[in-house]
Amino acid sequence: MVGRESDVVGVNEAAGQRGAALPLVALVLACLLVMTGIVIGVSVRVVDRAEAQSAADAAALAGVAEGRTAAERLATANGGVLIEFEAGDNEVRVMVEVDGRRAEARAERILAVSRAAAVGEVDG
Repeated sequence: MVGRESDVVGVNEAAGQRGAALPLVALVLACLLVMTGIVIGVSVRVVDRAEAQSAADAAALAGVAEGRTAAERLATANGGVLIEFEAGDNEVRVMVEVDGRRAEARAERILAVSRAAAVGEVDG
């Protein structure tokens, strides 16, 4: 009989705690939901920034090679708008906006100097 009394007490204690895990599970799920929202929000901002930077890089390279029209074309092709375009002798600085995010890029034209050197003369 002693064994049966302890069994009955154990069952009653478990019955008294039934449902106690439900608020804890709800709290954990709510925290996970909030953290998921934060991660998604940060991820969207990172992707938007990367897209804006890619559009600015492409526009700067096109601008240094072919001018403002090419920079505008590349910015538009990458989903952006060319906000600023400054051209120097061999460099370009652009600012592009994509979905409200702005990015700046610079590009420089490197001029290759080629020289022809006489290796030797052939007497004929």
